[in-house]
Amino acid sequence: MLLTCGSLILACSAEAALLSSFQFNGKGNWSIDAVGSNSTPVGTISADVPVGSTVEKAFLYSTTFLNNNSFVPTVTFEGTIYSGADWTNLGSFTGFNLTGFRTDVTSQVAALIGGGSNSLFNFTVNSESPNNNIDGEVLAIVYSNPSELERTIAFLDGGTEPAGDTTSVNLAEPLTADQLADPDFEALLSLGIGFGQQSVSYNQFSLVDINGTRLTSAAGGEDDGIQNSDGGLITVGGLGDSSDNPADPFAGPTNPRSDDELYDLTPFLSAGDSQIVIDTENPSNNDNIFFAGINITAVAGVNEQPPTVPEPTSIIGLLTFGLFGLSQAVRKESK
Repeated sequence: MLLTCGSLILACSAEAALLSSFQFNGKGNWSIDAVGSNSTPVGTISADVPVGSTVEKAFLYSTTFLNNNSFVPTVTFEGTIYSGADWTNLGSFTGFNLTGFRTDVTSQVAALIGGGSNSLFNFTVNSESPNNNIDGEVLAIVYSNPSELERTIAFLDGGTEPAGDTTSVNLAEPLTADQLADPDFEALLSLGIGFGQQSVSYNQFSLVDINGTRLTSAAGGEDDGIQNSDGGLITVGGLGDSSDNPADPFAGPTNPRSDDELYDLTPFLSAGDSQIVIDTENPSNNDNIFFAGINITAVAGVNEQPPTVPEPTSIIGLLTFGLFGLSQAVRKESK
């Protein structure tokens, strides 16, 4: 059954700008992958979720073009059909009527993954309709695992704003030199982009700045789809990609792999920073940044205030109170 939003029958619509859709604080990590083609089945989309994990959230995204609120995708994922009101319309980017959609597949993916595996999970996107107007799908998963580091993971989605979008990562405590020097420290950014073609002409690209400094001028392309073919132009930073940043942040694309949309933000951070500001823009006006993922080994809030970190004195007070209660219980037992 479709929901009525305005005068048209379509999936429920959200604002076009990148907005937070899920945030995780705790021991865990993510798995992100994409696939796109004009074939049936569309292809394989993978997940890397280790043993001992619990799937906390899983979103399936679909990115479309020439879609002026004229259709909602029908996507069959591992035999389950998602259509109509299953999808949230993430808003349209006016250039080429680029529209992204999101559906929650947590229950299905959690059942398929169970407690995790030492091997990749390979899932099938069985079909898309209308196939030629859908560039592909992204599967974004957050899982908890007691063996992992404490992290803040956030998924944001929407549509490219012509003037650009700004995302703020608000840290609970300022970064320290020791944190930044720790080889286990991570601050990652993943972007999901639809309708980006960089295999023939190189005039489709997005810009990303971190705290006012250029990170890349070549985001986009069809890394996870098929080259130079509408209906398969999709990329996301995730499995199979490197977090190495482009060597020249001001260089435009020369092929789809000029930039793989997975970035290491650490070189842009300094001791004392309490906020990370991420600016994205598509000056070519023909790509849609419909997804962003942030993964940092620190306590933070993304586009919101961070969770409260207990003061050391509070922790000591709790321990003292607990020891006092224990001593009282022992005294009662000895009477």
